[in-house]
Parts: sequence; structure tokens; C-alpha cells
Amino acid sequence: MSDIKAIIVDDEQHCIDALQTMLVRKCPGVEVIGSAKGVKEAKELVDELHPDLVFLDVEMPHQNGFELLKQFDKVGFDVIFTTAYEQYALKAIKFNALDYLLKPFSVKELQDALDKCREKKQQRRKDDSNLSPMDVFLQNMKTIQQSHKKIALPTINGLVFMPVQSIVRCESTGNYTRIFFTDKKNLMVSRPLKEFEELLGEVDFFRVHNSHLINLQQMQSYIQGEGGFALMSDGAQVEVSRRRKADFLKKAMQF
Repeated sequence: MSDIKAIIVDDEQHCIDALQTMLVRKCPGVEVIGSAKGVKEAKELVDELHPDLVFLDVEMPHQNGFELLKQFDKVGFDVIFTTAYEQYALKAIKFNALDYLLKPFSVKELQDALDKCREKKQQRRKDDSNLSPMDVFLQNMKTIQQSHKKIALPTINGLVFMPVQSIVRCESTGNYTRIFFTDKKNLMVSRPLKEFEELLGEVDFFRVHNSHLINLQQMQSYIQGEGGFALMSDGAQVEVSRRRKADFLKKAMQF
């Protein structure tokens, strides 16, 4: 008996066939109730069949997989992204702890993704909050593409939405990151600095030191030295590591 009804969305029929075969043979409890090769067809299929899970190809002609998700006011199904490309989109997927499979993937990777999907489903039943990881993901995808948008910051108490350009700098504190804003306030966020580097590197942020990521739009001047210091709009002098200095100056000269 199936506990997950799934739809496969992929523009290549051989990918649909391969995934469906793996699911039938190696993943009991998952029933494939439909497949689609494009966004329009997939939207109609989801509206008609109401799947629990959608295997969603990222790269497709005309419209990518994210365009499908944007057509729903609320995404009422789980998503496992499938892609052959390690591009910027994976940064947002990883940042929001969503599931994805990098093609070609193994049976074990598929089974692990399904196990995580089931675990998250059970956790949501226990969690009385209305926070949707998918909503956060879509918000942060917009952030990558348009720097004036807000970013969703996961904290121990929930989510905080802040404009990207209000962030002056980010400082590593182990597996957490302290974020400093233009209004002199700061916030501890439950993500390591590396994940902010991956997400915000697309929108004028640069990691000048193992412990520091700065918003180049909020940098006022550079103080020469072995590595030197970046003087930020909040008055902080942020150390620039010697080995990152050349790349940092090259990037900074573009502003």
C-alpha cells in the first residue's frame, strides 16, 4: 500500500522512465500517479491529481521547474528537485534544507531523499507553526535574482524577513552566523557563514575572511595593510585575510 502519491516532471522521457522504474522496483510505498514534460502540463496534473510529492526537474526548455512552483499561492505538496546542473539554484535549495537529487543519482540517494521526505512530513504534523520551507525557498530564489528583495533568515524562534541591502556584514560564530544591519541591530541566525556566502555571493557580498562576509555596497573604504581592513557603514573595521586580498580588491574595484 502506498503512503506517497507522486508525479514526475521532466522534459526528457528517458529520465521519467528511469526514475519511475527505480521507484517501482526499489521504493515501496511510492505510487507514481502521473508525469509531465513541461510546466503547463504539470500544473494541470497537480491541480487534477493533488499529489503528495513532485519530482521536479530544474532545467527545462521554455520554463524551469521554479516557474511551476510560482504558479501556486501555497505549495501543498512536497518537492524533490532533480537536476544535472550544479548552478546557482542549488545554493538556495541547500540553504533552505530542501531535498534534491543530482543526476545521475543512485537508488540509495533516491531512497534517502524519500526517507527525509517522510520524516519532514511527520515533523510537520507535530509542528503547529505555519512556516513553509518552500515559501522560504521561493522568497530566497527571488533574492538571488533581485537584490532589493527580502531574505528569509531562519532563527531559533522562527523566520525573520529582512531586505538584503540592510545587511552590512555577517560574522561566523561556529555553526551560527551573527548578522549586522544598517540600523545597528544584529541577529543570530541558525546557519553557518558558508551557506550565506553561497546564497549572497550572487548579490554583491564577498567573504573577506574565514569569519567575515561583507556587503560591498555597505563598504565605505579600504585600509591598506598585509591583508588590510574594510571600513563598513556601521563603523566596523573588518579584517581582510592576506590570501583573499587580491580577489577582494578586484571585486571591490567594480563598485
